[in-house]
Amino acid sequence: MRKLFAGSLVLTCLLSLPCQAFEDPAARHLEDAGGMLGVANRDILVSNPGKFRVPDEQLHFPWLFESPNGAWYLTYREGPHNEAQWKSAGNRVQCVQSFDRGKTWIPWMGMRAEPWMYQFFVTRLNNGTLVSYRCRMTGLRQEGTADRPDGTTTGTAIILTSKNDGATWQRRHVPVTNMPFSTHAHLVTLWGRAIELPDGRWLWGIISRERNPADSKIGVVESVDGGKSFRFVTSLCHDVIKQVGEPREPGIERLPSGELVALIRSSPMILVRSSDGGHTWSKPRNLNQPGVCPQLLRLPNGVLVASYGTRNHMHVIASWDGRGKQWTRPLVTYKGQTGGYSNLQITGKNRFRVCYQEGTFNKFQPGGHRIVRLELTATRK
Repeated sequence: MRKLFAGSLVLTCLLSLPCQAFEDPAARHLEDAGGMLGVANRDILVSNPGKFRVPDEQLHFPWLFESPNGAWYLTYREGPHNEAQWKSAGNRVQCVQSFDRGKTWIPWMGMRAEPWMYQFFVTRLNNGTLVSYRCRMTGLRQEGTADRPDGTTTGTAIILTSKNDGATWQRRHVPVTNMPFSTHAHLVTLWGRAIELPDGRWLWGIISRERNPADSKIGVVESVDGGKSFRFVTSLCHDVIKQVGEPREPGIERLPSGELVALIRSSPMILVRSSDGGHTWSKPRNLNQPGVCPQLLRLPNGVLVASYGTRNHMHVIASWDGRGKQWTRPLVTYKGQTGGYSNLQITGKNRFRVCYQEGTFNKFQPGGHRIVRLELTATRK
């Protein structure tokens, strides 16, 4: 279901969309005393018109990496997210690449398409290597002995690395130990971008989705051997489910001061900080708005930006102080059905792009299905 359409089809898609982005031209920009956050351009990367009105036409969970080698690499899923609800097999992962800035796409043979390859967060290490992971750990088992388990879990993560700017990826199975998760969790996985610290350690967010949501946990793991093994360090937050629901999907960024900031999916979202390299974290700060898959990114001009969604909106916010102490009100970049997932990448000193999905997710929405790339600017006054 690759797209690439002529301008007439683009126009048809946009005019038929009942709840599209930027219904009011003024909504393209948000200005306050600290600066201006605005949309520079909007491109549809992949789409279909929803001609047959069936769940299998859905497009969702897009993850885009714009490589300095000139190629754009994209993973996404076709078919419904909730297969049982829609009575469909669903969840067909596609891995594609473009050499003309998203106008046309061809298969990307350097990435294996598999059911659990539907998050593709890319981190560039100091040595130039790119690192990511395949969602979902395998081989979960209790540590200790059958008679005397020590209460922690070990699993295996699949780490992906690329030494040619994303064209091809190698897989490595590595142990993750000391996890406070059950062996029968629905999902245990690394999450988001890795953080490489000045002392050589890697930090990575990690989540569990337990059968009882009250038992789900979110934390960080660290590697002291260049990603050959990981060990659970600490939780990002404790006992918050009664206040904000099940916490998951942290977006973590390291500031020039060395402070770590994590924005966490919950309802409402919460923000925590660490000033000791991720070993301990502050009391959660309530941001008073729900958010799916919040992503943090520090721009070269020092502005901290974040994207997040719900099932009905996509939002972007900015922190002019660069620390996440104060945030703008949300810039609503899309209204309508969506999974709410997005990813960010720097494109200039004060520019970044967001990739996300528009179209049917939990409920049918006429007007087709789109994977969208927005480029925005965030400029301090």
